[in-house]
Amino acid sequence: MAEVLNSLSDGESDQVARLAVARFAPLALLSVSTWWNEAVPAGYRPAVGAAEGWATTPPSPRDVARLESLVDEALDTVDETPTGEAYYPYQAAAILSHCAWGLGGNPGGAFLVRLREEIDRYAGHVDWQLRQSRIPTLEPDWFRTREEKLWLRVARLGDEGEYAPMAQLSREIADEYTRAVTRALSDEATADYVLVVEDAVKDAYVAAAGAVPAGVRVAVGESLHLPGMDDANRTYFETPAFVYVWGGDGEYVAGLLRRAGTDRVLVDTRRQDGSVIEGRAFAAAPVPTSSPW
Repeated sequence: MAEVLNSLSDGESDQVARLAVARFAPLALLSVSTWWNEAVPAGYRPAVGAAEGWATTPPSPRDVARLESLVDEALDTVDETPTGEAYYPYQAAAILSHCAWGLGGNPGGAFLVRLREEIDRYAGHVDWQLRQSRIPTLEPDWFRTREEKLWLRVARLGDEGEYAPMAQLSREIADEYTRAVTRALSDEATADYVLVVEDAVKDAYVAAAGAVPAGVRVAVGESLHLPGMDDANRTYFETPAFVYVWGGDGEYVAGLLRRAGTDRVLVDTRRQDGSVIEGRAFAAAPVPTSSPW
């Protein structure tokens, strides 16, 4: 791959960097860390937000310099890469800084090789977070694989009309990244069970919980799945809804199902393969929640 990146023209190198900026700008704006939200300087969010459009509208040298200055100021608020939730917007900002450096007159294969390595590490970290949060994907190492396929298309940039479909794929990956990180760091991701039901009856399951035992909580929330995994729910339910259970064991969930109904409900025990159990079968033979993968 390094040979391919070294063979790109300056214009093609800029296209790759612009796509990366548009892909990671939404991640640099994630509101998943209070500390990071307060650390960024004034002007950071408008500049990063505007950079999301660089895939289709090439920036001016002043736009590039402004983004690099504001992002670097944000990065300078800490001495080392943070861990936990702040890692995702911080490291996305670091990728933007590298891209701006390249777009500011430092193109070439060495720049792109390093950028690819940074993005691969980021993708791998998101894949790891999804496993920690017990959120299944269509295949292992989903984001590293998605990035690899996108980077392989770089070799085709010289072909007329290739940039537009590459930009479309980059936008799709950006949307998936944003949803994946947001959902993986959500409260719902810590639940022990998820009941998938029709939207019209979701409140009945919350009501059936009644006075829950200490340490148990039942609430409706958004789906944890990425779009491709969510499609399976929509083939079974007209409008799927998701009821989350924290702290309750299999027997508690089985009792909840008997009170609220076992028909047209699927129980997600947070398995790595994303498989579910029909409500009637679960009520008859409760299954423990999956341990972290």
